[in-house]
Amino acid sequence: MPYVDLVAVGDRVRVSTPVSAENNGYIEECLPRETQFGRIRMDGWRQVIVANLEMLLIIFAARHPTLKLRMLDRFLVTAEASDVEPVICINKMDLAKLENVQRELKLYEELGYKVVYTSIVTGLGVDGLREVMQDKISAIVGSSGVGKSSLLNALQPGLQLRTGEVDTRVHKGRHTTTEVMLLPLAFGGFVADTPGIRTLGLLEVDDEQGMDIHFPEMRPYIPDCKFAACTHQHEPACAVKWAVETGNINPLRYESYLRISGFKEGRYERNTDKRRAERNPRRRKR
Repeated sequence: MPYVDLVAVGDRVRVSTPVSAENNGYIEECLPRETQFGRIRMDGWRQVIVANLEMLLIIFAARHPTLKLRMLDRFLVTAEASDVEPVICINKMDLAKLENVQRELKLYEELGYKVVYTSIVTGLGVDGLREVMQDKISAIVGSSGVGKSSLLNALQPGLQLRTGEVDTRVHKGRHTTTEVMLLPLAFGGFVADTPGIRTLGLLEVDDEQGMDIHFPEMRPYIPDCKFAACTHQHEPACAVKWAVETGNINPLRYESYLRISGFKEGRYERNTDKRRAERNPRRRKR
């Protein structure tokens, strides 16, 4: 599957020596990436949005546009697969009651994900988010209209990033950021401001490794499944399905797993033998 760009924002490159004030040199080599965050676009092209990330700030609005937990799950899976620390940020908290939103996000906090609640109107959580981002290379991602650029303007006054309002007819944001920008932060580190993402095809999920490993609540049960390449959908003696039935795994998260797995439907069967061999070296053919 082809890539849109050979070089992405955040890449470390080797450049030729400038020969004049007008010539900034040429990129000679793109150094190996430690991490990358990207997606598979609707046209099938692979797009690396930001390279060499340490933290992915996943921004949602408490209201306008509506908080979509399934989209959040897709971002979390991508972060887990990319070996990037995910931080959930719920913005526009001036439009909702804190206890109501915290109740909705309680599951994710119990799973060990860091959740920050912010409002640029009241100043809630802005200082705390600044501490989280300090001295790290971060990227802010989320749908249009959740307040990504406004939040960056509040974190570092003087950026003057363009902002926009949510379309009140459909409660969706309008794109104001049209390209990825890596911005230096006065309090240390860098942050990439990204365009709004409404769909997220998973770029970094390894079919041979399996989708389940990127759901932390499933990991303890995977070794107890009867079949090494269990997809936790139709197989008998599945420990993950048992955990769902007994309340040890939230059914909404399990449904997200099924939906995300369905996005890549067909690849499980093609890689079943390889996954079985990877998880059970003793069963490999000699």
